[in-house]
Amino acid sequence: MEAHESVTAPYPSYRVARPKLVGGALCLDFVNTVEWRGATDRAERLTNYGELLTWAEAAGALHRTARIRLEAAAKARPDAAARQLAAVIELRETLAALFSADPPRAAPLDPLNDWLERAPERRRIAASAAGYGWAAARADDDLALPLWPVVWSAADLLVSGGAARVRACTDRRCGWIFLDASRSRRRRWCSMEACGNRAKARRHYRKHRAA
Repeated sequence: MEAHESVTAPYPSYRVARPKLVGGALCLDFVNTVEWRGATDRAERLTNYGELLTWAEAAGALHRTARIRLEAAAKARPDAAARQLAAVIELRETLAALFSADPPRAAPLDPLNDWLERAPERRRIAASAAGYGWAAARADDDLALPLWPVVWSAADLLVSGGAARVRACTDRRCGWIFLDASRSRRRRWCSMEACGNRAKARRHYRKHRAA
């Protein structure tokens, strides 16, 4: 994706400001854990393994009790948690490339398939604040636990054909992606309240300045 003007701004922890879940699919919200993806100086939000857990709980990929257990496991195994976070970032960028490809099938699937081969079977459905989803039947200290619902979400979106409806925010500095479920299939912004309103304000400013 072409880089645009630099955007630098401090961002609070997801513990303070809950993530904006505007993607319409868990895997797309996961890709959107970077602020200003299209800018030259984008802001990483998954700055540590704890931030991943906080995001996963807020997004409905992880139950609160599992988050607490994994926080303890990460504290006991900091090197393993750091390696897992690096793998998480790599997966996120793989999905970003996959769902930004036109058409989606043009992107390589091997990295995602590698994750799917390691993923546990989907045997249980769990409830969360975000609704219902598949729960991974793995050891409580499996540091990859928050990623399995994301991997399943990506696979489901691809095989359902929904990837053809994935769009990028019209504000190229933003770079967030979303599932366009609008009737007209003409949704332009990741969020009208954020990028849409900023664009409207810029147009208003330019109009009055020209006048």
